[in-house]
Amino acid sequence: MQNGLMIDYSSYGIQSDKADCLTISIYPNVISFCEQQLSTHQVVHLCHYQTDVIDSHLFADHLISSVKHFQATKKKYSQIFINYFTPLFTLCPSSMFSQDNKRDLLEFNVGDIQQQIVLVDDVSTDIKLIYAIDEQLKSTLNQLFPSHHLQHSVTGLVKLMLTADDFQKEQLLISIQKNNIEVVLKQNHQLILANQYEYSTANDVLYYVLNIIEQYQLNPLTVNISVIGNIASNAEIVTLLKKYIKCIRLATGNKKTDWSNLSGMPQHYNYLLINRVFCE
Repeated sequence: MQNGLMIDYSSYGIQSDKADCLTISIYPNVISFCEQQLSTHQVVHLCHYQTDVIDSHLFADHLISSVKHFQATKKKYSQIFINYFTPLFTLCPSSMFSQDNKRDLLEFNVGDIQQQIVLVDDVSTDIKLIYAIDEQLKSTLNQLFPSHHLQHSVTGLVKLMLTADDFQKEQLLISIQKNNIEVVLKQNHQLILANQYEYSTANDVLYYVLNIIEQYQLNPLTVNISVIGNIASNAEIVTLLKKYIKCIRLATGNKKTDWSNLSGMPQHYNYLLINRVFCE
């Protein structure tokens, strides 16, 4: 174990050789793994590996350590999905996009990305999401999982927001992580906003959400908002949001998911990790 690295050995699931799908979510403070059985959509095993790494060049080493610890390369998965969080991203209309100008488009919005690799997701038929990833980290992913399907975390949230039955009536989706939130706003089933915000306090989150409501002329008494993330239902952030917004709820997972292996975990926890299989 590397110095300063803490491992969360707890898990809501149980290990099984029946899992044929692996989803990995990579965030600055945690790498999460979810094994599922595709035929039944059963969640077989779920675990977290704490990192809190600041240096992006060291993150690849932590990824290797986490994969070895959970023996994720010893099984044969038919599908491997990876969600990757980075603030270095931008949205672009497909009509304005070309492979030749993707780096320029990204750096125009986020600044110099140095030697990082630029990747592109198809968020919808008319929107691209351009983002940067450390070259060493991407190379490590290629070596560990040659046939993986990588996409930005915002891409997954947008796809779920636009297609999932659970969000048919929602205008705003808020994904709460440690020190940041990701938000997706839609109107008339069209994407209006997808962004990230850093926060230090619950009041910061409230400010961002109320600002979005005001900016897009939504009514806090009627706007439908869902919250996802590993946050308790009575957490200060949730309590504060409910104080100012009437129609806000903690999301539930896809109805096709078999939750029988999970106990003690609300369905809004690990949401993108578990529901990534429904983004494809």
